[in-house]
Amino acid sequence: MRKILPVSLIILLAASSSCTTEYKLAREFRNDMPGFYLHLSPPSLLFKYNHKGEVVEGFDRMNPQEQDSALFYSSKFIRFINDSTFLERYVNSFLDELRNLNFTVYIGNEADSFLLSQPQSYALSMAQMQLDEYFYPHEDQEYFYDTLFYKKIDLSAVDFSVWFELSKIGRSGRSKTVLYASHMVTDDLEGEFLLDPFRQDVKYSYRIDSLEVNDLYDIASFLGKVHASFLYDFFLNQYIAFHYPQGFRPQVYYHYNRFHNSFVPVEEERFELLDGY
Repeated sequence: MRKILPVSLIILLAASSSCTTEYKLAREFRNDMPGFYLHLSPPSLLFKYNHKGEVVEGFDRMNPQEQDSALFYSSKFIRFINDSTFLERYVNSFLDELRNLNFTVYIGNEADSFLLSQPQSYALSMAQMQLDEYFYPHEDQEYFYDTLFYKKIDLSAVDFSVWFELSKIGRSGRSKTVLYASHMVTDDLEGEFLLDPFRQDVKYSYRIDSLEVNDLYDIASFLGKVHASFLYDFFLNQYIAFHYPQGFRPQVYYHYNRFHNSFVPVEEERFELLDGY
């Protein structure tokens, strides 16, 4: 199984049964809120960067244009990614999951007048999507007879980052909320230190299941669903904060698991709200 951080591949934990204010408001949101309407602007570009300059001979002596070209053509993944296929996999998965979460989504301008008449209608722009390829240092250590043995192995890694711009349709000025998420996928490594009791020799044995280009297309589909759930969670937790008792702030951030119809407190598995936009 591929490692993808910080998102868990499947969230199976049930929500706590304690009757907290946050939990009551979460159930209220799920049971009573009408559907959301979105006007979606898909991305037109996929930005791709290779940061493995250390493997390019004479890299420091190149000018910036030569460095960019050398990085691209020496990349293990990004030069083989078909942008339209990657974006299509992501967007289609994103749309499917939004509809499963009771969003009505429009693309194009044919529904502009209709969206203006809906109380919960929003414009969502996939402002930027980016892949960054680099080496991720995996470190392992273990004590044998009071001696610490250490091993470092560079794994191939790719970060997938996305920036969304969200605004309420019909609101004067159409101020934008910027939502951000980034996830890392790496080679899968299984390793352990082994002690030869006769020779008193310690060796590190490991096996690498290498990341491949097709894995990145699968990640695009997977993260489309994850980010759709993040968007639902954003509206859910905005509702909780707005209806929370005056003078107090929610103590947890909830993720809605539609497969179990449950709410799970999360920390990292959510959109980051960016300031300064």
